[in-house]
Amino acid sequence: MAERIGRTVSALITATIIFVLLFMQAQTSVSFAADIEEDTYERVIAHGAGVYKGYETTNSMEAVNNAIANGYKIIELDMELSSDNKIIMLHDWDRTTMHYFGTNFPKKLSQSQFLNLSVYGELEVLTFDKLAIILKKNKDIRIVTDTKGDNLELLTAISGKYPDLLNRFIPQIYDYDQWNKVKELGYTDIIFTLYAMADLEIGKLTSFVKNHDIYAVAMPDYLALRGICRQLSDKGIIVYVHPVSNYEDALQFIKQGAYGVYSGSLLRSEFDGIEKDYYLTVPDSVGSVSKLTDDRIENWKELKLHGQKPGDTVLYYLDQSRQCANDAAFADLEPGKHLLTIKIFDKNVLKGTLDYCLWQDTENIRVLHKKFEYRLESVKQKKDFSAVIQDESIRPEIREILEHSLIAKEGEYFFYNNGNPENYLNGEELLPVQKGSYGRLLLPLSTTIQRLGATSVTMSNTKDITIVFNGEKSMVMANSSIVRKGFRSTRLKTPVALYLNKAMAGGEFYRIITARKYIEKNGEIIILPSGVAPNSGTEKQLLEAAEKLF
Repeated sequence: MAERIGRTVSALITATIIFVLLFMQAQTSVSFAADIEEDTYERVIAHGAGVYKGYETTNSMEAVNNAIANGYKIIELDMELSSDNKIIMLHDWDRTTMHYFGTNFPKKLSQSQFLNLSVYGELEVLTFDKLAIILKKNKDIRIVTDTKGDNLELLTAISGKYPDLLNRFIPQIYDYDQWNKVKELGYTDIIFTLYAMADLEIGKLTSFVKNHDIYAVAMPDYLALRGICRQLSDKGIIVYVHPVSNYEDALQFIKQGAYGVYSGSLLRSEFDGIEKDYYLTVPDSVGSVSKLTDDRIENWKELKLHGQKPGDTVLYYLDQSRQCANDAAFADLEPGKHLLTIKIFDKNVLKGTLDYCLWQDTENIRVLHKKFEYRLESVKQKKDFSAVIQDESIRPEIREILEHSLIAKEGEYFFYNNGNPENYLNGEELLPVQKGSYGRLLLPLSTTIQRLGATSVTMSNTKDITIVFNGEKSMVMANSSIVRKGFRSTRLKTPVALYLNKAMAGGEFYRIITARKYIEKNGEIIILPSGVAPNSGTEKQLLEAAEKLF
């Protein structure tokens, strides 16, 4: 009996030991898996190389270097093959070339021809040879590939010409039948992206991803909003959503199960370190609170720190001063750019530091997240219109005309309308007046025509622009020369163009819509009041007076 009890006890002890060991092993495996996940995956992938000075998805040399400087570890790039079978960074050969390069390509270019281009006329184009040099200098950077061309041909070219860099690439596949070939080429981590799939069966996709060692699934935001993100993540699949530029949107997708996002503007540091938990917020016009990006405030006390906990001490400093900022310090800010530093302490122990930029002008204080500091590079103090035109050398009749005109200048983002200074903007980015390929100035269409009195301006997905002015409808298509006004059609000498996805039009266009004449010379344009038709002498005086405003 005692022997039987002993054997039972021994068996129980053995079973308990085995259970404990298994439990510890399971715990170790879970912890290890979590570590692997954190080491292998990034919360943010730089979309199209990330935003560079307001330019999105340029796939340019400047954008890639800027993404690396901003701490991104994974960068998504659009790639194509040139006519001589070289790998170049290009979104596509037809749909977006006018947008990025201001021209259309009737056929593929050679690499040498491509190297003569510049993105938006100023950014350096990127070839694979240039990219290879960057990757060899930055050993921890990986590249996600995207192409609108032949994916297998592109990935075969990479593996054949750059086998030593193969493990630095995470190729995207667009259908089930591409996986075997891509694996055979030697790629280890593969993303299954869904934006090009015609028929999406969740069960089939889930089974495929689980059985084929897929690194992650990437999907456009509209699929995530349909609940597909949640369905996949509930099965333990790593999901990325794209494109996402708003911090609050990113958090919502993560709540829906996404591991991370493809974004050009959200930084890695916003999901890691001190800024993951602490950041400035401001209320919007309807009272909801969002993360501060680029906002204007009347009083610095409007700023609220998200994440502040009981026991936290938060101190504000200006321009690296050792003295804490107070009402007097903010009130005495000189016009121009300043640094705002926020230090967060817990029981006198520094938890972290946040840096923001300030711009003080005569109206209020502009506060920007550090990633938007570049926006201040071109900010200027606008001249007071009334003070300028009161110059005794300007005749009263010239003043009268200018007070009721719209005045702009090439390369300047601000303009004057009826004496009021305003900014041309593309979203939050300053948008300067451009000179078109025909040598005439192009003004942002929507803002300009509304300031001239249009009651409605809309642009469809097909880039058809509809304007209602004085109850009459006019239509024009971006990148075309034909304006349809009622039953009449007029051909423009300078076509309406797209720049950074914003429609831009010359003085002739505004004359047709509004019947207001204009003067344009030496990089200046004045859209005159209705019924004003000055002679050459008056035109000269108007231009000379307008020049004093810039």
